[in-house]
Amino acid sequence: MGFIESRVDDEKLSGGVAFPKTLLPEAGSEGDLAKLVRAERETLVAALGYHSALLFRGFQVDSIDDFEQVVEAFGWKAYPVQQGITTRTKLSDRIYSSNDADPKHLISFHHEMSLRPSSPSKIFFYCSEPSREGGETSVVASNVVVEMMEQRMPEFVAKANELGLVFIVKTAHDTEADSGVVVNKSWKSSLCTNDEAEAVKRAPERIGCNLIRFVEDGRAELTTGLMKPIGVFGEKRAWLVPLLGLTEIKEDISNLFGDGSAVPEEVLRIYKEILEENCVDIKWQKGDVLLLDNLVVQHARRPGKPPRRILASMCK
Repeated sequence: MGFIESRVDDEKLSGGVAFPKTLLPEAGSEGDLAKLVRAERETLVAALGYHSALLFRGFQVDSIDDFEQVVEAFGWKAYPVQQGITTRTKLSDRIYSSNDADPKHLISFHHEMSLRPSSPSKIFFYCSEPSREGGETSVVASNVVVEMMEQRMPEFVAKANELGLVFIVKTAHDTEADSGVVVNKSWKSSLCTNDEAEAVKRAPERIGCNLIRFVEDGRAELTTGLMKPIGVFGEKRAWLVPLLGLTEIKEDISNLFGDGSAVPEEVLRIYKEILEENCVDIKWQKGDVLLLDNLVVQHARRPGKPPRRILASMCK
């Protein structure tokens, strides 16, 4: 294989399996990542299935076009991206900005679009320009999260499995629409309508929620659930419900059991501890490409300073 195995700081080992697996170009290689992917696709797909996350570093991926060629070399179909309650910009046929929120804002751990009826199975990230300070993309193996939740909060996991969970998030105010905050889409901009009745019709397909409630301040509450908290994908499990929301702003999210009772704050505190104890911060270098199995890996964004330009591409 035309790759050299390497490692990043804080690389995790779970059952002897490196997370993420870091790959560099062989000495003397021209560094054409798309060409190498086409030649070694089956090996790389198997490696992704084993490690769940692959970081390609030191290759000649110098532009959006280079990145798109890498994505296409893997041969997966594009995931049809629809705008939700956050903003991303389409840059080419398959490439988007990862998130247009000001880099100073934290984005909490989540599986991309896990609350929708179908979510992307794979997600690529590409570092066009790293943050001057901070701005790491953090990743955590969701099967490890499940195992730790079962060890530290078995009663909660059992109750969540039995009753299911309901997740509620508030949209932005009209005044915040398309601003630099993370959740910067009002229900009007998310659903492309000012009509409440039409918004109710569009919400399940466009946002993935099954209930929308309009509140007096002009925002809307989007309710998703009942949901089973744990998904099973082959031999791996994943914690699918983003208990901390996208921003960890408590006033904007609610977590309920299926009987309507609230998930205790202590659960959220321990859940956050588990994420932080088991994650790996990817300190971006220009030209890096990170490939995640989105079904079993959660990702987050650390606060950083501009310029920070991380692009993304999602696959079915």
